[in-house]
Amino acid sequence: MEAMKVLMQKNVSEYMTFKNKIKKLFGLEYKSVIAYDEEWLAKMAYDFADAMIAQREKIMEDKL
Repeated sequence: MEAMKVLMQKNVSEYMTFKNKIKKLFGLEYKSVIAYDEEWLAKMAYDFADAMIAQREKIMEDKL
């Protein structure tokens, strides 16, 4: 679960228009959109899960 949180934090991108970037520069209220790349996030989650399962199986084999 913690790995998913870290992935999501690293995958966040903030989209702002040029007009909103200027507003942010001058300290005015602005709007932005937070976006995730769901395809990349899903791929990385499966890669992490596969690696964790492989590690767990390796540990179980070592115990036997």
